[in-house]
Amino acid sequence: MSEKLKKCGACVEAFNWDDDVILVNDEIYHKDCVTLYPTGYFAMLDGDPLGETENEDGSMAFFELEAGEYIDND
Repeated sequence: MSEKLKKCGACVEAFNWDDDVILVNDEIYHKDCVTLYPTGYFAMLDGDPLGETENEDGSMAFFELEAGEYIDND
Protein backbone atom coordinates (compact mmCIF):
# COMPACT_ATOMS: atom_id res chain seq x y z
CA MET A 1 0.00 0.00 0.00
CA SER A 2 1.06 3.55 -0.62
CA GLU A 3 2.56 5.63 2.18
CA LYS A 4 0.31 8.50 1.02
CA LEU A 5 -2.86 6.68 2.08
CA LYS A 6 -4.74 8.65 4.72
CA LYS A 7 -6.00 6.69 7.71
CA CYS A 8 -8.91 7.17 10.06
CA GLY A 9 -7.96 9.02 13.25
CA ALA A 10 -9.88 6.41 15.25
CA CYS A 11 -9.45 2.94 13.74
CA VAL A 12 -6.25 3.76 11.82
CA GLU A 13 -7.54 1.95 8.71
CA ALA A 14 -6.97 3.45 5.25
CA PHE A 15 -9.95 5.05 3.56
CA ASN A 16 -11.65 3.50 0.56
CA TRP A 17 -12.88 5.93 -2.08
CA ASP A 18 -16.55 5.45 -1.12
CA ASP A 19 -16.21 5.44 2.69
CA ASP A 20 -18.45 7.90 4.54
CA VAL A 21 -16.11 10.26 6.37
CA ILE A 22 -16.40 13.08 8.89
CA LEU A 23 -14.01 16.03 9.07
CA VAL A 24 -13.26 17.43 12.52
CA ASN A 25 -10.62 20.13 13.03
CA ASP A 26 -8.77 19.07 9.85
CA GLU A 27 -8.72 15.43 11.00
CA ILE A 28 -10.68 12.81 9.05
CA TYR A 29 -12.59 9.85 10.53
CA HIS A 30 -14.88 7.12 9.27
CA LYS A 31 -18.45 8.20 10.00
CA ASP A 32 -19.08 4.93 11.86
CA CYS A 33 -16.05 5.42 14.12
CA VAL A 34 -17.38 8.56 15.80
CA THR A 35 -20.56 9.51 17.59
CA LEU A 36 -22.30 12.61 16.26
CA TYR A 37 -24.46 14.81 18.44
CA PRO A 38 -26.99 17.10 16.69
CA THR A 39 -25.92 20.27 18.48
CA GLY A 40 -24.37 21.84 15.42
CA TYR A 41 -22.77 18.41 15.11
CA PHE A 42 -20.05 17.68 17.55
CA ALA A 43 -18.02 14.51 17.04
CA MET A 44 -16.95 12.25 19.91
CA LEU A 45 -14.50 9.33 19.91
CA ASP A 46 -14.83 6.87 22.80
CA GLY A 47 -16.52 9.57 24.89
CA ASP A 48 -13.78 12.14 24.23
CA PRO A 49 -14.73 15.29 22.28
CA LEU A 50 -13.07 15.79 18.90
CA GLY A 51 -14.78 19.02 17.91
CA GLU A 52 -17.47 20.37 15.63
CA THR A 53 -18.07 19.20 12.09
CA GLU A 54 -20.14 20.62 9.25
CA ASN A 55 -20.62 17.39 7.31
CA GLU A 56 -22.98 15.64 9.70
CA ASP A 57 -24.22 13.28 7.00
CA GLY A 58 -20.66 12.33 6.09
CA SER A 59 -19.29 12.38 2.57
CA MET A 60 -17.42 9.89 0.45
CA ALA A 61 -13.70 9.84 1.15
CA PHE A 62 -12.81 10.74 -2.46
CA PHE A 63 -14.56 14.11 -2.01
CA GLU A 64 -12.36 15.01 0.97
CA LEU A 65 -9.03 13.34 0.09
CA GLU A 66 -6.61 13.62 -2.82
CA ALA A 67 -6.06 10.73 -5.25
CA GLY A 68 -3.54 8.35 -3.71
CA GLU A 69 -4.72 9.07 -0.15
CA TYR A 70 -7.41 6.37 -0.28
CA ILE A 71 -7.75 2.85 -1.67
CA ASP A 72 -9.19 3.00 -5.18
CA ASN A 73 -11.11 -0.19 -6.00
CA ASP A 74 -11.20 0.52 -9.73
